[in-house]
Amino acid sequence: MFSLFATPLGLLMKGCYKLIGNYGIALLVFTLVTRLLMLPLSIKQQKSTAKMAMIQPELEKLKKKHAKNQEKLNEETMALYQKSGVNPMASCLPMLISMLILFSMIPVIYGPMTYVSDVDKDIVTKSNNNISMVAAVSQDIKNHDTTVAKLLEENGTFDKIKEKIVTEEDKDYKNTYKLFGYDSDADSEEKTEKDKLWKELTDIYTKYPGIDEFITNPNYISQNLVVSRPELATFDFVDESKENAKYQEFLPAEVRDYAKNFKYEFFGLSLGAIPSFKSWLAIIPILSFLLQLAATVISNYFTKKNNPAQKMGMGMKIMLFALPLFSLWIAFEYPAGLGLYWIYSSLFAVIQTIFLNLIYTPAKIRAAAEADMERKKEQRKNGKKSFMERALEMQQEQHGERPASSGDDDDEDDDGDEEKKLSKQELKDLQRKKLNEARKRMAEKYGDEYTEE
Repeated sequence: MFSLFATPLGLLMKGCYKLIGNYGIALLVFTLVTRLLMLPLSIKQQKSTAKMAMIQPELEKLKKKHAKNQEKLNEETMALYQKSGVNPMASCLPMLISMLILFSMIPVIYGPMTYVSDVDKDIVTKSNNNISMVAAVSQDIKNHDTTVAKLLEENGTFDKIKEKIVTEEDKDYKNTYKLFGYDSDADSEEKTEKDKLWKELTDIYTKYPGIDEFITNPNYISQNLVVSRPELATFDFVDESKENAKYQEFLPAEVRDYAKNFKYEFFGLSLGAIPSFKSWLAIIPILSFLLQLAATVISNYFTKKNNPAQKMGMGMKIMLFALPLFSLWIAFEYPAGLGLYWIYSSLFAVIQTIFLNLIYTPAKIRAAAEADMERKKEQRKNGKKSFMERALEMQQEQHGERPASSGDDDDEDDDGDEEKKLSKQELKDLQRKKLNEARKRMAEKYGDEYTEE
């Protein structure tokens, strides 16, 4: 699912990079653009949160009044939401979209060549597959304290090497067998494909002698990326400061040329590397944690300020530190680019929270809410219903009640006019009739016996 959303995000990131020419700064512009696009939703969330704070005292009264009748409490709560024009789910949408963008950014951060470059995607995929294949087999060989050169010296040919290390009996070279081995009952098509792939590997080893030692050397290639995220290892191959940069010829020309000029860095730090406490990149997870903590604390401060009566439950206290700790973990587990995106996102979240709380104060929200209620009242007269009104009607229908129609207010006015024209006896009869109807509905609802008076 995240890969589906990664494509449009990648196009946006591509436009930002072409404009800026540096991935780290382009990521800042990208974050700003996505935040601006989400601003209307954030404003709606701010208003909804403020409205929820306004009706909090009434909600508390309902909880006390219907403490022993959960069904009645739910109905009354829905009715209060309808009356106040509050959608309790409105505050969840911006948060869900933010998390969706975050996880959809992971493929973009992992695949700058795939999503940002103009290189044909099939060529990029082929390059990535070659890097993964060579890295996996070379690591297997290294784990057995040998090299491709030594194996050739001992066995003479690559076919002999294959007979020795790709065997169904022991499967000692696990990664190699996974790529090139097949069981005795394998079909001819599978055998042909695996033999073809082995030929591609041996051609690489023949053309680039010593590449197995280079690709398994942590001084040259990031070992935590080379197999799982080979696209990021591309930038290690084209690093001219490396002693064995001659192996960049192993990459397709289009990939190699683009990677050489691609600025996948921020203040000289490679955004493709995974942070650790042994490098300066550790500052990214730490800043990510601190800014996310600041965003959470500031948001909580304004929530408490705008609604002093609201108490922070244990769940909220846990969430206060859960998100910052999650950002710390994810920034140490993924390439630095993702942590940098989280830093930008948290920074804008702090600015946005302060801005929205200064602009949309409780007093302004209350005035806007009253105006909104008047507007909704007019809409109801015209037959339009809000989400909460439709939800309340569905709940009433499920319990066998007659939902209030959009014209109920007008009907009540008409009834009032009619009642004024009735005699005292007729008015008394009408009121008794209405009372009996109400009692009948309540009896049907709660399973009581109904006797008309």
